Amino acid sequence: MQFQQILEYNKSSDAVIKMFGDPAYFERKFQLLDARAFEVLKQSTDGSDFSITMKITFPLSVPVPGFAKKVIGDTTTLTEEDSWDLAAKTGTLSVDVHGVPVEAVGRMRLVDRGAGCVNQIDWEISCSIPLIGKKVAKLIADDIQAKGAEDARVTNEILTDYDA
Repeated sequence: MQFQQILEYNKSSDAVIKMFGDPAYFERKFQLLDARAFEVLKQSTDGSDFSITMKITFPLSVPVPGFAKKVIGDTTTLTEEDSWDLAAKTGTLSVDVHGVPVEAVGRMRLVDRGAGCVNQIDWEISCSIPLIGKKVAKLIADDIQAKGAEDARVTNEILTDYDA
């Protein structure tokens, strides 16, 4: 399943990419998003390349239908890796949902718009569970989209501490 997500920020891409290259941003973001658990597994900066890998537990933002409850449950623990080319303002977001054969990859690009910018994320989500894989992938996609507005709100709140 493919879809595009647009997250709007109220500062320039220069300020946003500065924040996205700061590990403290991620910890603060997931605290404000009420993650049940958050842990940085690794991080690195090499020239203009930045990456951070985190383990996060969230409640799902969408109702879980009966067919998926055994597979997913009411919370999701995932490993997320964000990798950015800070100079090009492009990145990749990879999500591994623990215990579920789901692959979710987002290709990110910051684009200035007016006084702010957007993070354009092109998602590709797949699930290899026979018979219900497409439904599980759609459920994960719906959850990602449901969390988008809150993610942008929290990111804009944190962004007040960053200048270009």
